[in-house]
Amino acid sequence: MFKVFTTFITILLSFLTEEVLSSPNINQTPPHLLRRTSEHKEARLDCFHGDNSYPYMLWYQQQDTSEQKTMELIGYLHYENPTMEKKFEPRFTLTGHSKANATLVISNISLSDSAVYYCAASVHSGAHSDPP
Repeated sequence: MFKVFTTFITILLSFLTEEVLSSPNINQTPPHLLRRTSEHKEARLDCFHGDNSYPYMLWYQQQDTSEQKTMELIGYLHYENPTMEKKFEPRFTLTGHSKANATLVISNISLSDSAVYYCAASVHSGAHSDPP
């Protein structure tokens, strides 16, 4: 028996919407992405919803560790303006438009980037809450 020591990054895509009953149709491409880190230096994940009622596009990373699953906000687009969480800067970038096509780019990919990535459309960022 032998072991293969090739490093791959696995990225699975899914989608989240804020309201189930009136949510926009979100399309993410590619649905599955497998990259050999020795051959690819970046991963590009696209998201589209096209509903003008949702001015925010959010991206999340869900990792499955041996202890638990974690989901973290990577960042969001408000129209063409990206806001990134510090942990994901500078290797993760958001481009495009929140009401149309948006792209998450992961540079210098590594095995630690293996995760499920979610794209979500929202009427607000969720980053700030209104005082009572």
